[in-house]
Amino acid sequence: MPGSILGNIVRRVEDPELLLGHGTFIDNLRAEGLLVAMFVRSPLAHGVIRRIDTVAAKAMPGVEAVFTGADLGLGAHHIFVQVAPEFDRPPLALERVRFVGEPVAIVIASTKAQAQDAAEAVVVDYDPLPVVVDPEEAVLIDAPMLFPDHGSNVSFSVIDPLPADFFADAEVVLRGRFVNQRVAVAPMEPNAFAAIPGADGKITVYASTQMPHVMKPGLMKALDLTSDQVRVIAPHVGGGFGGKVGLYPEFTVVAAAALRIGRPVSWVETRSEDFVGLVHSRAQVQYVELGLKRDGTFTALRARIVGDSGAYPGVGTMLPAGTKRMSQGVYNFPKVSIDVVTATTNTTQTGAYRGAGRPEAASLIER
Repeated sequence: MPGSILGNIVRRVEDPELLLGHGTFIDNLRAEGLLVAMFVRSPLAHGVIRRIDTVAAKAMPGVEAVFTGADLGLGAHHIFVQVAPEFDRPPLALERVRFVGEPVAIVIASTKAQAQDAAEAVVVDYDPLPVVVDPEEAVLIDAPMLFPDHGSNVSFSVIDPLPADFFADAEVVLRGRFVNQRVAVAPMEPNAFAAIPGADGKITVYASTQMPHVMKPGLMKALDLTSDQVRVIAPHVGGGFGGKVGLYPEFTVVAAAALRIGRPVSWVETRSEDFVGLVHSRAQVQYVELGLKRDGTFTALRARIVGDSGAYPGVGTMLPAGTKRMSQGVYNFPKVSIDVVTATTNTTQTGAYRGAGRPEAASLIER
């Protein structure tokens, strides 16, 4: 069968373009009147925004515009999966910042250097708030709360029944605490987005995204536009691994700014920005108990998993449930009981990355 992967050679068609330097990445985009965006990001993990002074930045050479959240008036939204409405994230922070790197303003200028200089001239007055960065500490009753309206830092939980005689038939019970550390996706191409407004109110956007068809409805809703008014193009993507899915707040801001000023705007993260702006993943602490007979036969598996949502719970909040489903692996356990709790913390939001909850399960059961 022509093209079959079952024994026949399937020639790759994408390589020559990339190997010859003909790739079409966001940073290669050229458009008449193209401007460059740079975000002003919070240096605090948690704080109340008292004032944002953009006067000096607006007067700097090459600066076309500086916008805050109040200027653009965009509604809060989730990146990929909504956990609860109160966790939706303002594209630009309005009253409070909840993690280091959260965008509070956008600067648009003729060159990247001019945008960077102006971003550094924006003065933000913060009142620091107590910080919690450890998910195990975040679920404690007296922990600093990120979303007081939610009532706690627990963003998601699934609790299994645990009979009193769960380990009664075990001759040995082994216990361990395992940490799946937080990791950054770190693709070769950092997150990137460009928006080209049309004279007819329509907009064409270029996104370094894995899922353009998922991103488009979110962008339409955020900008209050119809399907025929938004065109999404995904050129070559320099790595994603699960991190480049959904509608990032920066995308919404860049698109809204381009529509506001009527000129194309491009944004490409720096590597430092990418480490705090693109979602992280893993971030689990696992308490595991294994019941055995002395001949090595398994009798029961018990695990308690504490996950880290980061500051704005999204799909990363749900991934420990995937760990729960996969934790039995290929082994024969007569009994399994696994609890999951995920906490909001003053850290970068977590999301999918290379297996989305499954590698954590493999790590747990094999260790």
